[in-house]
Amino acid sequence: MPPLPVPQPRPQRPLLLSGLMGSGKSTIGPLVAAQAAVPFLDLDAVITQTTGRSVPALFAEPGGEPAFRALEADTLRRLLASSEPRVISLGGGTLLDPDLRAFALAHAHVVTLTARPDTLAARTAAPGRPLLDEAPDRLQRLRSLLASRAAVYAEAHAHIRTDDRSPEDVADAVLRAWLDPTLVVPLGPRSYPVRLTQDAPRTLAEVACTLAPSAVFVVTDENVAPLALEPVLASLRTAGLRVPATVVLPPGEPHKQLPAVERILAALVESGADRECLVVALGGGVVSDVAGFAASLLLRGVRWVAMPTTLLSMVDAAVGGKTGVDLGVAKNAVGTFHQPSAVLIDPARVQSESPRAYVSGLAEVVKAAAIADLSLFDLVGRERTRVLARDLDLVREMVLGAVRVKTEIVTRDEREAGDRVLLNFGHTIGHGLEAAGAYTRLTHGEAVSLGMVAILRVGRALGVTDPEAAACIERLLVDLGLPTDLSREPLDEAIRLAALDKKRTVAGIRVVLLEGLGRPRIELLSLDALGRLLHAGMQSASV
Repeated sequence: MPPLPVPQPRPQRPLLLSGLMGSGKSTIGPLVAAQAAVPFLDLDAVITQTTGRSVPALFAEPGGEPAFRALEADTLRRLLASSEPRVISLGGGTLLDPDLRAFALAHAHVVTLTARPDTLAARTAAPGRPLLDEAPDRLQRLRSLLASRAAVYAEAHAHIRTDDRSPEDVADAVLRAWLDPTLVVPLGPRSYPVRLTQDAPRTLAEVACTLAPSAVFVVTDENVAPLALEPVLASLRTAGLRVPATVVLPPGEPHKQLPAVERILAALVESGADRECLVVALGGGVVSDVAGFAASLLLRGVRWVAMPTTLLSMVDAAVGGKTGVDLGVAKNAVGTFHQPSAVLIDPARVQSESPRAYVSGLAEVVKAAAIADLSLFDLVGRERTRVLARDLDLVREMVLGAVRVKTEIVTRDEREAGDRVLLNFGHTIGHGLEAAGAYTRLTHGEAVSLGMVAILRVGRALGVTDPEAAACIERLLVDLGLPTDLSREPLDEAIRLAALDKKRTVAGIRVVLLEGLGRPRIELLSLDALGRLLHAGMQSASV
């Protein structure tokens, strides 16, 4: 008896194909729809059918382009009122309005198709393009449109280059992007996707080809290289990309210092890196921090892609654009904000982590859930047996939940002027404990777990934190195998080291307290007050 066919995954929501005219939307859309066995709609055709007038005729009416854009927006919103999976080809200017763009990102999967200006010009040579037909130089007009709309097209779940490849190949790449769960950090021209994928090397090659770098440099560490480096290099080279050098660093937080950055920079400069190159960070949180920092410094900034291989880096370090190194015991004292071009996550990588490292990453999941996602908090508590068994379906859901919390906060506050401080719940005292142990006694997640318990004690001493909420968080940390016992921790030393924290000001240090689950608040405290409140909270907890 022949084996039963393996059921193909089905998209969960509509696909919107965006991009400038000539990028291939009308050609690729029907192919993707056929592969996915879903309907295909061309937005311009829907508008023409509804109004009985062609797009050029609508542009020529008294209201001109503004009236057409309003009609276009209303039509798209009506189509997206249904979450039924289907492929919708958009006009090149459909998502110019930021409110409509945000609506589209929230209700559909947006894929931007890209092509070189000369390719676009060749594909749009025939008349019937209102924005091109009256231009004296169509190629220059296309270049101008691409430049003016760069930030618009950047805000998408994926970008797929259509030059020099068959429509079938493009359609296959679009379908794979549609099927991969993806979140977007919409920051205009600095926007990027956080994409969960089952084939990270292949996805990296696709992303890198779209970025069209002069060369690709891979940074990893001695733990990850034997497990993951060769498939990444093979995929990049098969795609025709140059990989002149790889840098393999010693693993671990003790090596997250300036010499590691200098080593990366020297290797890249010696290998001929220019401003069009791409750095790939393949590894855990230390690799993401160090490689991203090196990318921000090289030639005053080059692009980089994060490929996190640990739970902690998937849900925290690789997302948000914070890069940097420690300076002695000063945690993350030297660094930059430098957003990646993409974050590519293969959740199956957690299977290769040590039990201690995996559980350490769960602390960042609990942090995210405690400050902003009660459903994630309930999920981790309810399914902790599956969480600890690393059930991949649950890991994917957990990673998506934690990353969603972070991307939403980073979107509101990219550079930690306000709400982004909330992501430091548990980190102020946690960083101090981590540094007090010379970055070897505790993992980062273990330190954050203890830091959360400590700041919950501070909140209770202030009369801010609900005791039941604090107890609920501590129970979950214990159930997950994370440390919560502060009685033998060097708390005075941790408070002293908190004076080196990057969130300090002349008036004190901003700490994140919890009034209750999902109700964080930022409080400015002096170090003396923080120490007194912590000891008072410890005494109260021991009664």
